[in-house]
Amino acid sequence: MHVPSWRGALAVGPAASTRHGVVLSTWEAPLLSHIGAPAPLQGEWCYKWAISSTVAATLAGIMQYGRRRTRQLRQLAICSAGSVTEHVQVASAPEPITKVDRTKTDKVRKGMYRSNDYYKFSRSDMANSLDKLKEVAGSSLLSKIRLDGFVYREGNITYVLAQSYGFCWGVERAIAIAHEARAFFPEKQIWCTNEIIHNPVVNDDLIKRGMRFIEQDKQTGRKDFSVVKSGDVVVLPAFGASVDEMAFLQEKKAKIVDTTCPWVARVWGAVETAKRKGHTSIVHGKYKHEETVATTSFAAKYLVVSNIRDAEYVCNYILEKGEKLEFLERFKGAYSEGFDPDADLESIGMANQTTMMKDETMMIGKLFERTMIRKYGPDKLKEHFLTSNTICDATQDRQNAMYKMFGSSASGKNSALYTTLEQEQAQMEIDLASAKVKADTSSAAMENKMKGPVGPVPNDYSGRVDFVLIIGGYNSSNTTHLVEICEEQEVTVYHVDDASKIGGASGVENTIKHKPLVTPVSVAMAGEGLELSKSFVAPGALRIGVSSGASTPDNIVEECLKKILAIKQVVDGQVVPG
Repeated sequence: MHVPSWRGALAVGPAASTRHGVVLSTWEAPLLSHIGAPAPLQGEWCYKWAISSTVAATLAGIMQYGRRRTRQLRQLAICSAGSVTEHVQVASAPEPITKVDRTKTDKVRKGMYRSNDYYKFSRSDMANSLDKLKEVAGSSLLSKIRLDGFVYREGNITYVLAQSYGFCWGVERAIAIAHEARAFFPEKQIWCTNEIIHNPVVNDDLIKRGMRFIEQDKQTGRKDFSVVKSGDVVVLPAFGASVDEMAFLQEKKAKIVDTTCPWVARVWGAVETAKRKGHTSIVHGKYKHEETVATTSFAAKYLVVSNIRDAEYVCNYILEKGEKLEFLERFKGAYSEGFDPDADLESIGMANQTTMMKDETMMIGKLFERTMIRKYGPDKLKEHFLTSNTICDATQDRQNAMYKMFGSSASGKNSALYTTLEQEQAQMEIDLASAKVKADTSSAAMENKMKGPVGPVPNDYSGRVDFVLIIGGYNSSNTTHLVEICEEQEVTVYHVDDASKIGGASGVENTIKHKPLVTPVSVAMAGEGLELSKSFVAPGALRIGVSSGASTPDNIVEECLKKILAIKQVVDGQVVPG
């Protein structure tokens, strides 16, 4: 029997009436629940059972996506029922796609926009999908909490909901576009170049709709685009796709459905502007993050800094030079090919991954601006420094809402070098471009329309909470930053990705399994490194802060809150667990 590569294999085996055995290692056990198959016995390496080819195809899709999430799959083998011979095809690293000339990236992107194979549904086109999304992802409980001024009391529990939380309009739009793509192309094979958003529930739902995810090789980081055929539909995720992927898909004659958030595309514009002026793009972000990979693909020269420590190191190098090999080793993987810190840091343009901490992004921008003032003087600043406000306002709103819940404000990120430069330049009349932030944001009004009306916020809204529950994907950068704010404010915080982490096996055990900040994302995504906290719900009056990442549906938040309410009834003796 011919065994196709499990990467991208939609059809497995002959007709659906034929039965097959699937050989799995015990690593795959968590994935079997998707199709109701029995898990391997503890300690066994493999397990076989009979399934139809239709289920085998579904399993192949689930496992292909699961490998991206867990990084733990080792093999998928399809064999004839009853056969003891295993047919295993080991996947080789995918071939790289052609790299676009970095002087022509704007032409490639705009060419995609003008193509007859490019689809970007309007809000009116998506009206039906948006309505259905609200039905399945909305929450009557959260709507009530909004009407009650973001404070909800039931028994001894008071929930204090952040005044900006959950789905941002860009995420809502991305999911609705993906759903509309399925409706618009009911018979087409649909591929997603990456997770549409960083939420496993949402991405699992797309798999159930028959969509597939392009697999990425763990070692090389390359995606296996060999599975995409001419005429297939390919969905670009909310955080965008690289310009190389855009060019490949156009050449492949694929039908491209674009869910890229407009805020992300705005960052690309800032990078293009810097490139036209001959500047190197300095990007505040995580260089392996999908959004940053997409953003840097538009730059001829770039350097990614992940935090203020990185920024200070680079600024000191600009001012005083340093050891070039040490610099290149420190930022290995985070700069453009052929990057030379001695030549490529003379003129810079600032940009950022949209989901980074606002205060840190602003401090990094101001630090580089003052560094260039010292290096070249204020009169020549515009020749050597360029900035634009590319902070996502939805991210900013959610971070501000956390501080408002606590009755505090951001303490600001500190930089010893910035303090020194600021003192040196105190007598100069300088209006830092990097310090400017828009007074109003455009996302808030759209989100309020999406989420529903709000009642008067009570005077005692802000203040002490016993702990904060943050709900969101473990690989969601904006969710992680909400957790960081809680820790910065020295407030106990529990980060869960869904309600299954609360209440244990019975659903009402006084336990919560959560991700500590110190646990790496890749480890948490594999289901490891989570911490089990017992008796997290105390008896008596309890005040709980609640927020969720921009990729988290409201219905998941409601499920979490209802579980805690049920646990609280048991803790206070109002209900005896069955």
